[in-house]
Amino acid sequence: MASPVVCVVGGGTAGLEGLLLARRLLGSAADLCLIVPDRMFRYRPMSPDSLFRPAKERGLAIADIVSEAGSRWVADRAVLVDEEQRSVVTRDGETVTFDFLLLAVGARPRRALRQGYLWARGDDPVFLDQILGELAAGTVRNVAVVVPRGARWPIPAYELALVLAWTAAGTPAHITLITTESEPLGALGAAAAEAVAHELAAAGVELITGVEAIDAVGDDATRSDSASVFLVPELDADAAGALTGKPTGSVGGARHGDSARVFDRLISLPTVDGPSVAGVATDAAGFIEVDTTLKVCGSERAWAAGACVAAGLEHSALAARQADAAIAAIAEQCADGVAADLTIPSGAPELTGMLLTGQRDEWLAENPRGTREPSTRCLWWPPGRAVGQMLAQHIAAWDPSTEHAMLRSRGGLLIRVPVPLGRSPEAAVTPRAPVSDDVRRARIRDIENRQLMAVRRREREADAELRALSTRLDALAAHQQQVIRELQQHGYLRARSDGSSSHTPDSG
Repeated sequence: MASPVVCVVGGGTAGLEGLLLARRLLGSAADLCLIVPDRMFRYRPMSPDSLFRPAKERGLAIADIVSEAGSRWVADRAVLVDEEQRSVVTRDGETVTFDFLLLAVGARPRRALRQGYLWARGDDPVFLDQILGELAAGTVRNVAVVVPRGARWPIPAYELALVLAWTAAGTPAHITLITTESEPLGALGAAAAEAVAHELAAAGVELITGVEAIDAVGDDATRSDSASVFLVPELDADAAGALTGKPTGSVGGARHGDSARVFDRLISLPTVDGPSVAGVATDAAGFIEVDTTLKVCGSERAWAAGACVAAGLEHSALAARQADAAIAAIAEQCADGVAADLTIPSGAPELTGMLLTGQRDEWLAENPRGTREPSTRCLWWPPGRAVGQMLAQHIAAWDPSTEHAMLRSRGGLLIRVPVPLGRSPEAAVTPRAPVSDDVRRARIRDIENRQLMAVRRREREADAELRALSTRLDALAAHQQQVIRELQQHGYLRARSDGSSSHTPDSG
């Protein structure tokens, strides 16, 4: 009997955690396949000497992780899941068969506001240094930080507001935090909302909750560092989805009940769209709908984890726990349970971490005024992407500098909250309609067209490489001729009658 094929789609925290755990739980009882176009997994460990400041970004080659897991690697992007045929179709038209599938394809961040600066986690943008310098110099006095609808992990905005306020203390500057949430960090519970509200008040940050910031300028507005927005009150029906719904978008003018605000500088988090994978159940924003066991709604062989899932919050640590739970469920279906020495969460995994409080003085000590690219990690622990019971162990083995990098925080509120995940297993799901012959033929034509386009794309890439190589060869030949002429001018070579050169012996 052939070994079952477990296919993992995605090369982020959830995907790689799932791949490594699948090999750990299933051993040689299953064939593994990873589908991801990325060549590297990027992460930023914390500095071993600092509670707040991350080290430089590092990377692990996907090829090394695939080799460690004993997996096949398809370096491409998944575009369609055909559950009836138990196959995944890639962008280039390759058909990858599976018995069990874990979708961990991430999400797509994008701007919600056209004005101001976009704050994306990773390398701290240069504009933050500029704004902090302007605050200290008194040339900027009014800065807003915005959590738009659909942000799904709002904590970076709260951290940024605190950092701006702590750095600008003693100046006339005013910092405002605007969020669609009805309470600050309300998704983390009442205690978290109260704690973060206290931190913001102590720092002098103005907090505006339950509103959506919308551009008050048209598409043809001249680019300016200042920003003008309407603050639109959230409707009661939208409040529960403040971190998962789509932004309203720009409007042509103020509406009744809206207020207009102008800020010298504005920084917003990106909103997030789902991956919209064809062939699986998704919500209106393109996120994959799952039940509380992380099984894709309407599916018998597919699970999903991480940022691609329709959920109230997303975080790398939560994504790793979701991947663990999904792979454990797959393992129970294709093997005799899971390894006894591993702890696998039952049901929907909870978000766990520490909401830091009272860290102002310590943060300022590590990030004094004028620090180039100061850390903005001051509110949530643990940070970073090197998480997961399998992935973290492997990263520590490959990168020993991360092993002791997780310093313990010295003050904060323990957070342990369930994260709503789509539907319950008992919820009624519309049966999947059988695929008609016309649809099947259309899919075959689509696969053939994708394969043809992939061949043509590779031909163009090969032609470009040949042209680049020819250019380099021409440059090398020209350089060679220049060297020969210079040697001839200095008497080291003499020209022959046939146009070539010969060495002139040293008479000395």
